[in-house]
Amino acid sequence: MSKKKIENKSDAKEQKIDNELKTYNLKTHYDILGKVLAAPNKQKILYTLSVPKTPKEISKDTNLNFPTTSKTIKELEDLKLIEVNNKHLKKGKIITISKIGKDAIIDLNVKRS
Repeated sequence: MSKKKIENKSDAKEQKIDNELKTYNLKTHYDILGKVLAAPNKQKILYTLSVPKTPKEISKDTNLNFPTTSKTIKELEDLKLIEVNNKHLKKGKIITISKIGKDAIIDLNVKRS
């Protein structure tokens, strides 16, 4: 294949991606998405929640210290991106990702592609 054909193919692929991004409507509010984009710890925690986990498991999986993990979980809960189940327990709380959180991950993935 010649260089010109390869360049044309890559240009066409980039144009297609640009068009998809222009037509894609974000499912997450810009304020929420901005707060997640600005905080790598929030992104780490969201991406690790493919299955329900305890705060201790999240801390271990993300390599964040426990106080940082707890603070970030509270912030994500306030943004309605995650749900803290069985809040009444001091230990053993189960953290799950909410519908809004799933939409935010989809939006983040689209933005990165």
